[in-house]
Amino acid sequence: MVGHRGAAAVEPENTVVSFRRAVAEGVQLLECDVHLSSDGADAVIHDATLDRTAQEDSPLRTGAVADLTRAQLDRVLVGSGQHIPTLTEVLDAAVRTEGSRVPLLVEIKAPGAAERVVRLLVEYFDEDVWDAPSPPAQIISFHPEALRTAREADPRIPLLLTTTTTSPEFFETAEDLGVAQIGVRIADARQVDVERTRALGIQLNLWTARSEEELARALELGCDTLTVDDPAWAFSLMAEPAQT
Repeated sequence: MVGHRGAAAVEPENTVVSFRRAVAEGVQLLECDVHLSSDGADAVIHDATLDRTAQEDSPLRTGAVADLTRAQLDRVLVGSGQHIPTLTEVLDAAVRTEGSRVPLLVEIKAPGAAERVVRLLVEYFDEDVWDAPSPPAQIISFHPEALRTAREADPRIPLLLTTTTTSPEFFETAEDLGVAQIGVRIADARQVDVERTRALGIQLNLWTARSEEELARALELGCDTLTVDDPAWAFSLMAEPAQT
C-alpha cells in the first residue's frame, strides 16, 4: 500500500502531518512530489503553482513554484497551518514508531529536479542501503528524461516510469531505462498491461484508488503496489470478507 501524498484524503496533501498519518495507518510505502524553487531548492508539492493548495489565510497564496525562492515558499500555508516541506523533512517523517523506515517513492514533477533529488537521497542514506533487497527510495516520473538523468547521476537508485495510458513505446522506454517498476492509472490499466509487465520481470504500481470500484479493479487486475489517498479506508475494505 502506497500512501499518496501521504494520506491526502484526510490530511493536507504532501505535508509532514499527512506523511506521518499514512505511516501511522500502516502503509508500506509513501509517495511525494518534488518541484524546484527559483533558487534551486526542492519543494514537496504536487502542482506547479500554489493556487490550489494554499489555504485562504496563507501569507502567499498564488504563483508558480519555479518563480519563487525557497524562503518565499516557506511562508506558504497549505492547509491546517502546514508548510511546504523539503524532501529531507519528508524522509525524516518516513519512519515507524519502532524506528524502521517506510520507503519513499519520490515523483519528479519538474525534470530539472532530478539531479537534486538524487544528490539528496545519496547524502541522506548510507552507501550500503542501495544494495539492500528493499531500497529506502525510488524515483518516479512521467518524464523519461528525468529518469534518464537520475540513472546517469546514480544508477543504484531504482526507477519507476508512470503513465496514464500505456503503449508499445511506453514499454520500450521502460525497458530501455531499466526501471524496477511501472505505474499505470487504474482506470486505464488492462490485463495485457499486467501481462506485459510480468513478462519484463518488473513490478506494477496501480494508482490511485479513491473509490470501492477502483480498489476492486486494482485488486482484480493484480499489482505489486497500490496507491491510495486514504490508507485506513483501503485497509478496512481489504480486510472485509469476500461477499458470496
